[in-house]
Amino acid sequence: MKVKIAALLIVALFAISATSVLGNASALPTGSVYAIDNRAPVNSVLQFASAPNGGLSLVGNFSTQGAGTGTGLGSEGALALTQNGRLLLVVDAGSNEITAFHVNHDGSLTFADKVGSQGTTPISLAVGQGIVYVLNAGGTPKIAGFSLGSGGQLTFIAGSVQPLSGTASSSPEQIGFAQTGDSETVFSQTSVSQTSGVLIVTEKGANIIDTYTVGRNGVAGAPTVISSNGGGPYGFAFAPNGDLILSEAGTATLSSYAVSDSGNLRTLSGAIPDFGLAPCWVAVSPDGRFAYTSNAHGGTISGYSLSGTGTLSLFSSVAAKTSIATLDLTFSGNGHFLFVLNGNSITTFQTYQDGSISRSSSVSGLPASVTGLVSS
Repeated sequence: MKVKIAALLIVALFAISATSVLGNASALPTGSVYAIDNRAPVNSVLQFASAPNGGLSLVGNFSTQGAGTGTGLGSEGALALTQNGRLLLVVDAGSNEITAFHVNHDGSLTFADKVGSQGTTPISLAVGQGIVYVLNAGGTPKIAGFSLGSGGQLTFIAGSVQPLSGTASSSPEQIGFAQTGDSETVFSQTSVSQTSGVLIVTEKGANIIDTYTVGRNGVAGAPTVISSNGGGPYGFAFAPNGDLILSEAGTATLSSYAVSDSGNLRTLSGAIPDFGLAPCWVAVSPDGRFAYTSNAHGGTISGYSLSGTGTLSLFSSVAAKTSIATLDLTFSGNGHFLFVLNGNSITTFQTYQDGSISRSSSVSGLPASVTGLVSS
């Protein structure tokens, strides 16, 4: 009888313990979200742990050993992860540098390298197969390329500096890498000749999109100039099939394009209105079914359905409301949550199969200079 009672007590204790663990499961971290505080004189990366319920908590602050500007950059792509998630690249716009970090198993960061950006006021980064390109928005805007070693070492690629097509006041906003080969791999410096792809740059003030073909030696060619479908081309993201989804802040529209290996853009959907105020940042769901844009001046997020052929159709002009300004946005790795930088907060929205989203939590108290958002 005593044996039976003891056994029952053990089972009961195990059940209580299991219930306790399961009851706190929402607090267990499953991934990380990163932003830069862009402070002057010391720029830092902020690491937020993401729980299974999408809730964020600040768990790390890592100096880039560079400087921010002390104000928001108003660009997309200030941080970029390599596809394997092992390296994080960030801009140091105040000291004209870029910094690479190694991403540890717990999402914390270890400083790897820092180099000059070959220009002034770097605002956006593109990560390709073993290379990184930076968009320098200050002075005479230009792009520059660097080989990226497996340990995060950055080495300038001679001959990679190229001008933009617009004037000094053309207001460049983002650079991005449209891969034309297989899945991304981080190569050593000696293997950079195996890379190729197409770079995309938006110039809001000039109403143009620049494309650059990148050779197998990592060197970008001269820009090809393409007129934007809508006014004020701003931020963009790529669908899983490589299609380009791009916002046009001046006309409150989104367009989609197919990108060719030669850098040509073929319009799939041209300037589809979202009826918001200044759509600037764009995120595409991991399954490629939906695209979202943040209306910076209106405090709203608009949602589009994305077809298998890359065409866009607006399903909700106001899929969600946030505080103003509504800035960068990124999906969790599993696509269950959309994280949005708004005001001095990062708000988490749960996503649903029909594309709708609902606010679930928020972390606030961030400095006004916080810029960029990327999720592991």
